[in-house]
Amino acid sequence: MMRSIGVFLLVSILGSAVLAQTKTKPPPPVKSAIPKAVPVKEPVDAGTVSGRTYMNRTFGFEVTFPNSWLIPGDDFEAEMKRAGFDLGLKAPANVGPQTRTKINQAIKKVEILLTAYRSIPGSADNAIVRISVEDLSSNPQIKDAVDYFDAMRSQFKTMTLPADFKYSETQAEQLGRKQFGFLDSSNNAGKKRLYATVRKGYAILFSLSYSKAEDLQTLREVLAEGNFALK
Repeated sequence: MMRSIGVFLLVSILGSAVLAQTKTKPPPPVKSAIPKAVPVKEPVDAGTVSGRTYMNRTFGFEVTFPNSWLIPGDDFEAEMKRAGFDLGLKAPANVGPQTRTKINQAIKKVEILLTAYRSIPGSADNAIVRISVEDLSSNPQIKDAVDYFDAMRSQFKTMTLPADFKYSETQAEQLGRKQFGFLDSSNNAGKKRLYATVRKGYAILFSLSYSKAEDLQTLREVLAEGNFALK
C-alpha cells in the first residue's frame, strides 16, 4: 500500500512562504496518558556547514550558496520558537481533517537538514531554500525522483486541497552532471520549486519558496555547481 509522501511540499506551500513563521499560542493542557512504545529510529546524518557550503557524506553531496545568503546556526529555530515564532513542520490549517491527518503522519518521515535565506527571515519577498530528506522505507517501489513525484501527485489526488493550490506534471532537468526530478507548485502564498533525487532509501529534497525568477536561477546554479559524487 502506498504510504503518504510529499508532505514537505504540502506543508511549505499550503502554509506561508516561510513555513508557518507565525506567532504561536501555548497549547491547552492535555491529560496524561500511558505512553506507547515507539520503535527506535536511527538518526539521519545532519551534515555539516562550513561558511556557505553544506556537506553530507552519508548522502554523498555538497552544495555552496552565494555569499549573500544567510545560513542560520543550529539554535536558530529554538530561538525563534522562544520568541513566539514556530518554524517547525506541521499541517496547515487550511486543509480538510483527513488531509491534515495524512500530513501529520507523513511529517514523521521528513527531516530538514538545512535552511538558507536570501534575506533576513521575516523580510518581505524573501526566498528560502530547504534541504531535507524523506524516508522511503515504507515505499520500496520508489526507485528514482520520477517515481517519487508521480507518487506525490497521486497522493494529491486523494486529498482535499485548497482551490488555489496548483501543481505541475512531473518534470526532469539536467543541472551540471546530475539529473533531478522536479515539481512546480503555487498558491496565494507564493511559488515553489521542489527538486529531488533518491539515494540510500531516502528522497533528498531541495525546495525553494520564491517569487523572483532570479532566485530560481540561483538554486539551479547551486545544484549545477554542487558535488553529488562526494565520497
